Amino acid sequence: MISSLPTLGFFLVLADVTNAAFKPPFNNTLEKGVATECKTCPYSLCTNKEYYDYETVVSLICWTTGTVIDGDSTWLRTSDDCYITQYDLADYAGEYETDLSFCGQDSTVEHITTAPATTKYNTECNICDDNASCEVIKYLKYGTDITVTCWTDLGDLVINDSTWLKTTDNCYVAQIGLEEPADKSELDYCGPVGFIQVNYTTPEKRAPSPLNSNENSHASLAKHSPPSSSHDLNKRYLLNITVGEDYAPCYSTPSSASQLVKSYEWDHGVWVQCYVNSFENTNPNETYWYFTTDFCYVREVDFWESLFDQYRFPNCDLFDGGDGSGDTVDTREVSD
Repeated sequence: MISSLPTLGFFLVLADVTNAAFKPPFNNTLEKGVATECKTCPYSLCTNKEYYDYETVVSLICWTTGTVIDGDSTWLRTSDDCYITQYDLADYAGEYETDLSFCGQDSTVEHITTAPATTKYNTECNICDDNASCEVIKYLKYGTDITVTCWTDLGDLVINDSTWLKTTDNCYVAQIGLEEPADKSELDYCGPVGFIQVNYTTPEKRAPSPLNSNENSHASLAKHSPPSSSHDLNKRYLLNITVGEDYAPCYSTPSSASQLVKSYEWDHGVWVQCYVNSFENTNPNETYWYFTTDFCYVREVDFWESLFDQYRFPNCDLFDGGDGSGDTVDTREVSD
């Protein structure tokens, strides 16, 4: 009978060597003024496991590679078993790839769920799930096919629905603006969604790190406090405003000379998607028009309210990108 003791001893020694080789964790603090999402895998489309608020001290266990942020693909796994990008941490004098162990090849795999969806109305795709203060990343024209990756029901209430879905453009759309509600059984839950803002500034370069050649470079996301409502008009999506005339005709184009689609009666609430300006029109009552969810145009003067007094409301031109995708907000990236 062959003894198994030598083999067992070999594996015990190997385990000791492996444990000894795994470098000890250490702490770092989030960059000043930054709060960030800790993700289930090191990619921007991965779901969130934790949300770290300002000045959080995190224990860093190991490093891996994922989504490239400003030319840097290094992500760190924390003691909460989730990943944050190196970009969101305070400057570190050393190099994470030298001072921490590699998390392993499995850590580089992107795990996301996907499902198709189509926009029913002109839709703003926001950097987070709040219409009042989260910035718009992309303007999606009605009828645009998109891919959604996860859902949350804790977002800003739009009409009667607080469900938002993250898209492969790394931004969130309100479910109410889609042709069909998402099949939540096919999608992961997004996890805690924090307030973040687009970073339009150029950050300092970090220590070099290996790039994942299979991943596109993404711009950095800076996280700050929401803007004060005393200085900025809150923006809204799908606003309900009230007819202030005996009736308000709704036309096929922003012109009273075009085909009449329908008429709204006095004191009737109308949902509007965006506005159009018609400065070339010599009639001062036809300078501004509102595009409704009935896909026709009503003059601004036919309503009690003016959107410009209360909200940062989108111009319909923003949704006309030529390919149905609308405009995209570009952030600044660091070049080597």
